[in-house]
This record gives sequence, structure tokens and C-alpha cells, in this order.
Amino acid sequence: MYFGPFFFDTKEIFLIIASLLLGFALLFGWEIWWFDKQVLLTMVILMLFTKGLLPAIHNEAFFILAIITIFLTLYIPIFQVVLFFFLTFLLFRLLRVI
Repeated sequence: MYFGPFFFDTKEIFLIIASLLLGFALLFGWEIWWFDKQVLLTMVILMLFTKGLLPAIHNEAFFILAIITIFLTLYIPIFQVVLFFFLTFLLFRLLRVI
């Protein structure tokens, strides 16, 4: 989808909508079971930046990394989740998986 001079893939549109919904959940105090809303918003924004900076990555591997990272937020602190996300992303890039 073109929006002015920018092209948005369906994954970027989904991440933008997810970040807007998480922002509204924070603003209005909506309940999201099991998850911390600020941690989810942080992870969605980080995923949006990495997807935006590297648009030629394979979507399947990035999707699996995103799902695992989001579910890790249930069990370990945000610093360790962000560290896992970036280290795994770096290893994927070095091993040419994505």
C-alpha cells in the first residue's frame, strides 16, 4: 500500500495497527491478560524499526523470532528479552537466515 512516497507491506501495517492499539490500551487502561502493556509496546516498536530498516528480510524467520520474543516477555525481564531479540537477529543476519 502506498501512502504518499512510502510503501507499506502488510506486516508493517499490522505492526503499526498493533502499536496504535497498544497505545490506546495504555491510554484508556484496558486490560491485556498475562502481558505487560508497556513491554509489548516496546517490543512492537523495536520490531517495527528492525522491519523498517531491513525490508528485504525473510518474513517467516522474522515472524518466528517475533512470536518467540513476545512470549518470552511472559517469563523473563524486558532487558533480557531485548537482548535475546537483538542477539538472535544478529545471528540470523550473520548466518544469512534473514
